[in-house]
Amino acid sequence: MANPPVEVQQYGQSIWYDNIRRSLIQRGELKRMIDEDGVLGVTSNPTIFQKAIGDSADYDSALESLLDLDPYTIFESLAVEDIQAALDLFRPVYDSTKGRDGYVSLEVSPLVANDTQSTIDEAKRLHARVNRPNLMIKIPATDAGIPAIEEAIASGINVNVTLIFSVENYLAVIEAYVRGLERRAAAGEDVSQIASVASFFLSRIDTMVDRILDNNIRAAQLRGDIGRVSLNNRLKGKAAIANAKLAYKRFLELFYNERFEALRAKGAQVQRLLWASTGTKNAAYPDTMYLDLLIGPDTVNTVPPETLKAFKDHGTAARTLDQNLDEAEQTLDWLAEVGIDLDQITRQLQVDGVDSFVESFRNLLDQVDAKRNVLRTGVMKRQEVAIGVHTDRVQQAIATLGKEKINERIWARDGSVWKSHPEVVGKIAQRLGWLETRRTIDLNRLKALQAATQDGAFEYVVLLGMGGSSLAPEVLSKSFGSRVGFPKLLMLDSTDPAYIKHIEDSINVSKTLFIVASKSGSTIETHCFYKYFFAKAGGNAQQFIAITDPGSELAATAEQLGFRDIFLNPADIGGRYSALSYFGLVPAALIGLDLDKLWANADRMMTACGENITPKDHPGLWLGAILGTLAESGQTKVTIRCSPSITTLGNWIEQLVAESTGKEGKGLVPVVNSTVGMPHDYSTDRLFVYIRVAGDDNDSTDNGFKTLQQAGHPCVTFHLDDAYGIAGEFFRWEFATAVAGKIMNINPFDEPNVTESKNNTARLLEHYQQHGSLPKTEPMLVEGGVSLYADAHMSHLIGELCYQHQYAHNTLGGMLASLINSSQAGDYFALLAYLPAFENVDEALENVRRRLRHTTRRAVTIGYGPRFLHSTGQLHKGGGDNGVFFQITYDDPADLAIPDAPYSFGVLKSAQAAGDLEALQSKKRRALRLHLNGDLIGGLHKLLDAVEMAAERRR
Repeated sequence: MANPPVEVQQYGQSIWYDNIRRSLIQRGELKRMIDEDGVLGVTSNPTIFQKAIGDSADYDSALESLLDLDPYTIFESLAVEDIQAALDLFRPVYDSTKGRDGYVSLEVSPLVANDTQSTIDEAKRLHARVNRPNLMIKIPATDAGIPAIEEAIASGINVNVTLIFSVENYLAVIEAYVRGLERRAAAGEDVSQIASVASFFLSRIDTMVDRILDNNIRAAQLRGDIGRVSLNNRLKGKAAIANAKLAYKRFLELFYNERFEALRAKGAQVQRLLWASTGTKNAAYPDTMYLDLLIGPDTVNTVPPETLKAFKDHGTAARTLDQNLDEAEQTLDWLAEVGIDLDQITRQLQVDGVDSFVESFRNLLDQVDAKRNVLRTGVMKRQEVAIGVHTDRVQQAIATLGKEKINERIWARDGSVWKSHPEVVGKIAQRLGWLETRRTIDLNRLKALQAATQDGAFEYVVLLGMGGSSLAPEVLSKSFGSRVGFPKLLMLDSTDPAYIKHIEDSINVSKTLFIVASKSGSTIETHCFYKYFFAKAGGNAQQFIAITDPGSELAATAEQLGFRDIFLNPADIGGRYSALSYFGLVPAALIGLDLDKLWANADRMMTACGENITPKDHPGLWLGAILGTLAESGQTKVTIRCSPSITTLGNWIEQLVAESTGKEGKGLVPVVNSTVGMPHDYSTDRLFVYIRVAGDDNDSTDNGFKTLQQAGHPCVTFHLDDAYGIAGEFFRWEFATAVAGKIMNINPFDEPNVTESKNNTARLLEHYQQHGSLPKTEPMLVEGGVSLYADAHMSHLIGELCYQHQYAHNTLGGMLASLINSSQAGDYFALLAYLPAFENVDEALENVRRRLRHTTRRAVTIGYGPRFLHSTGQLHKGGGDNGVFFQITYDDPADLAIPDAPYSFGVLKSAQAAGDLEALQSKKRRALRLHLNGDLIGGLHKLLDAVEMAAERRR
């Protein structure tokens, strides 16, 4: 059977392999190529090492022992290990060919390519460090490199001269080699053990020349000059081969003359021509043409992996190099005649080649640094991904993200990652400030605030805010509590009068510090909270801190009234991405959290997700690819379970993911704070994520998650050392959500449907001011203290469903059970509770959720209004039409006035509920309202009874 890579040896040519990586050596593939494919040497360069180290896990274990070193030292250590291992493999080849072959090349740093002395010093240092006789040091044939080549040869170093494009430059390389040998011989040194190759680059020449020829052809076609069109066409793909043959002609002249004969007599070897850049870049050309046409004595062809496979499969081994040398000169003359200035082209290619290697080398060091950082953080080791049949698609998505340079583009604040319209791209770019909080957030100022608060006059801190302004502080407060000597943090993000009164009754107002948190500075709920408690505090502005964007109405008010402090948050951070900004960190400081430890965890994740991290090592890209890819195949219900100490982290993730992805008819539905359940409780539309804190009481969740995973549900686990790891999770999920948005082809930084409910609420409040009451609607049914409200669309639908399922259409249980049992695979239920968030209400709603999930196998979410309007509300209206919405309202036992406002908190809450229901109804969502009169918990039990009625039909 023909084996062209071996057969070319009979014509005096050696095949070397233009690639190296650790797995090739360790798994025996390189040894196999030596034995079976006739590979007699290896060349390497910065680009090859960049791909080897950056795109594989081959070097991770070795890197673990080098993490305290700088990137260059790490790279060199890894590279030298590879080179030495390869040299040892090739040593038998070196010995059997008496030093003709068996070489492995290692390049001097491209950063010194234009510095002669530094190149010489680097060549000598690497030569000594590797300490193998069959090492070749690569030195570029630049003006600074030529004298370095001579000095290296004179010093007894084997040299691979790289980046030769022109015959003129090649002649200077030959002269440097010969002079180096002559100097060595004159000094009485041995010249028989010195080897050198001159790497003459090929395909890059044709690429540039062909581009000019194509321009010539287009111009000739416009002139109608058919002869010129034909000539230029004939010359395409000919320049590099002709140039190489002319170089070989000069080789024969200069190494078989009297001058070199004297060196040959002392045992000197010729400097063989090495054909480099031999992978065909034009698909129209034969993929082996830079091998087939350049086979001849005293030559080497270094071949990239795919080209070697092609040559072995269908290459032709025949002596072709020294045939038709005169025709090669004629081809070069014709190229000159059609306007090809080959001297200029080859000079530019050498400059570009050096620049390219410099860029690759810098990228290589960046990737080494990134890999070091990833391993230092240990983040990737602390995630478990068990997604079964989805694995290949997720890995393909990660590879695609890498090819499109999504990570680099996100860090460069490139809005075109998500959308193409220029205006939208610009807006997105102004929402990416969450990437830069390490630069924009003043940690020392936060520490000063913390020091001033410790053992101070305040017993409580009450945060007045909604959505992104309140959820991260809630996570931190519920996860850590307050340190001794610091005030306790309470959250107010509900317009429910009973809940507001509960907060008021829980504090001593005169000993409470209030944080007014609003990005826009005009959030209606936050403004009302502020007015209420500012009056309760007797107008003492020293009890208030503002967190808002520069130039907001709140910033102006705080300045005018003399608030205790004002934190102006970067305006380019959206509310739900603000956890690691002042919105999250000011409350953290006030309750005495260890800011350095919190920030270290955030910084660790930011580093692990850095701009130079390769996709396969990037925790943010991994999670984003999982979320986005599984969403495309229907796993849109993301069930998030957290260890007991960080339970409320799920609420923050819910807002981030739902509001970011729920638009354009798509959306991920986060399901948080629910019990784990059994596999039969779930349909196939689930992705399960478990955020596990070491040391917590995790046994129940561990066992439940294991059962779900074994049943085939896709499961992902993130391991945290302690609760402070939530700071890292803030950033992981922010980055992942942005990536998921890219995969889902939506803009994760806008909230186009949120204003619909806001506008409806404003209109209803205006009606209240004009008429003294909100618009009246008639219930569809009143039964047992529960009133059911539905629009005409839903009334008709419920009637049809009752008929289909044979439920009584005039009973509350029948109506609700028919709607429940009409849900389809992929649907979800949302309990929208405009109720006080008290413990007994939580328990009642959770019972409904648990039974509803068990009965239908559908995802069930719980949201307190109006809080969820700043969270899942966007998903409800902008996402897919797969939600079934039960809005739950009740008669407020007491109301609270809002200072200087024409309506009360009770009216505001009712207007918000009505406005949101209108928004859902306008989109023909399956939405109805259950109004509870009197016994709140008893009313919720009515809904539970309906679930049980639906369950009876399913048994």
